[in-house]
Amino acid sequence: MKKIYVAVLAFFFLLAAGCGRIIGGNKTPVDKTPVLTPNEQSQPVVEEPVVKNPLTGLNMDKDKEGRRPLAVMIENEKSARPQSGLNKADVVYEVLAEGGITRFLAIYLGEDAGEIGPVRSARPYFIDFAMEYDPVYVHYGASQSAYSDLQKNKNIYGIDGIYDRVTFWRDKTRKAPHNAYTSTENILETARRRGYLKPVYLKRWEFNEGEAPVAGEPLEEFELVYYKNYTVKYVYDEEKKAYVRYINEKPHTDRKTGDPIVVKNIILQFMDTRVIDSEGRLAIKTTGSGTGYYISNGSYTRIKWHKPGRFKKTEYTLEGGGQLKLNPGNTWIQILPSRDKFKIGT
Repeated sequence: MKKIYVAVLAFFFLLAAGCGRIIGGNKTPVDKTPVLTPNEQSQPVVEEPVVKNPLTGLNMDKDKEGRRPLAVMIENEKSARPQSGLNKADVVYEVLAEGGITRFLAIYLGEDAGEIGPVRSARPYFIDFAMEYDPVYVHYGASQSAYSDLQKNKNIYGIDGIYDRVTFWRDKTRKAPHNAYTSTENILETARRRGYLKPVYLKRWEFNEGEAPVAGEPLEEFELVYYKNYTVKYVYDEEKKAYVRYINEKPHTDRKTGDPIVVKNIILQFMDTRVIDSEGRLAIKTTGSGTGYYISNGSYTRIKWHKPGRFKKTEYTLEGGGQLKLNPGNTWIQILPSRDKFKIGT
């Protein structure tokens, strides 16, 4: 792997102060210091209080402390790209769905997003991942088994676009069903109205204090082959100290900004996956234990995962033992059916 050299430049500003001169005998020097009126006097800078985001390890506004995160289902069918708001999410899951595509579950807390979508329907295994965050769960429709889960579990605070047209809007420049959008502001407004925003205690990840190398092998780029015609690639950017995401060899960009999606931490998590009906719907065994990889700062290492129950938190540990600590920043979790979907290098 290429060595990274960081040049630190120090800038020094020299301030010159004007000095009065005395000409002749005992004349008093003239004080040319300007006198400021009360309105002109410098006011102390009041910094907004900040706290650590439990999902990124970065600073966030204190008024978000204890707030219930937002978990939004986002489509990844070709007609849905580029999506909006994935770049603002603290955590994103990418998981197989029926029809030869994947789907995203995006978790929002630290940053607000003015447009999120296209929003699509729920599946049971996405509910399993979402409930680890005790969130407001946002979706547009659901499979029959997912609706059964949502109705049975009173601890799921859901907002469904099928029944709630206030939180969502349709973008007329795209065809339905690939055009339902929302925003963090809309979701929060609906959640407040319904009484969903009760304080929550969210202890999610362990983070390094600062940048830390991964004790493993170098990894400048890698591919994830979900389907024959659907390949995700991540390429390490040494300047950004993060991975740039590609879909089918093209940068995966945000619809609003046009900027590529950049990811600090990537977790590859292997889970048993099987087809359960003629529509191609899937069952993914989200509980139990398994293996995976952790990728960050241009290197990767093997990890293990354990999820004791459907709505319980997944614990990640290093293969040799010890808690996995992430580098501060966003995290993408790639759920894969088997190791042969992971290709290192070119």
